[in-house]
Amino acid sequence: MHIFSLASQSSTRAASFRNLLSVRPLLGLVAASMVLASGVCRAQDSSSGGDRTRYSIGAAVLLDKDGYRGVGTETLVVPGLAIQNKWVNLYGPQLDLRLVGDDKRSWWIGPRIEYRFDGYEKSDSVFFSGMADRKGGLFYGLAGSVELGNDFELEADYVTASSKDAGFSRGAVASVALSRSYQRGAWTIVPRIGLEFQSSRYVDYYYGVRPGEATVARPAYAGKSTWSPELGLLVRYRATPRQFVFANVNYERYADQIRKSPLIKSSGIPQVVLGYQYVLN
Repeated sequence: MHIFSLASQSSTRAASFRNLLSVRPLLGLVAASMVLASGVCRAQDSSSGGDRTRYSIGAAVLLDKDGYRGVGTETLVVPGLAIQNKWVNLYGPQLDLRLVGDDKRSWWIGPRIEYRFDGYEKSDSVFFSGMADRKGGLFYGLAGSVELGNDFELEADYVTASSKDAGFSRGAVASVALSRSYQRGAWTIVPRIGLEFQSSRYVDYYYGVRPGEATVARPAYAGKSTWSPELGLLVRYRATPRQFVFANVNYERYADQIRKSPLIKSSGIPQVVLGYQYVLN
């Protein structure tokens, strides 16, 4: 369910690890993964100045095993587009406007707008029979990032749902995460750790069971706010000045309030992303 850098020497780093730390939104995760590579390429072109706009395209394969009952391992192949400059960072369904910060954007704060592909359809599993779909939606809020020195970067954000679904709020999500970049020639390695807060309405909407949906095997359940820890590792290889390949391994451990849901059968979500990125300019 966080913006971290892959290149320690640049102020224009704008790759988002928040989506890499979360299985949802899926398309946002893939797009953010590809932006990691383009962010490095932008960092290496410091002579162009921070206002230069970079465009990149690519594709990624996502493999993840969600924790919902009856839902197996999913595989997605998704193309992606990224647009980045000093003020704007667009990757897939997420847009950051870095309006406040220093000239090199070693720190920044600004609005974030994203479409989260959370939820499920009742057709995804026989266990959801008799339940209403839980839909994704548009979220908006604030995000920010700061470089701490020694190739560490700290990022945080808070977004809330822009509308209700059938009278039910999708709630809000906040996160904080820390990463460190290691550069070895053409290789970049980025371990990371984070925490994601999910409001009670968010947990209740996506993991709760309403009284009218309850059965003997699926008792009613009301969600409560919680924090979920996340760990990840990104490995990226620069094949040419414009081409990158990368792999991201991630694990999100469900907090107790999510694991206790009758909809959930796992303690967390393992995830792997394999991708290719080509920077156009």
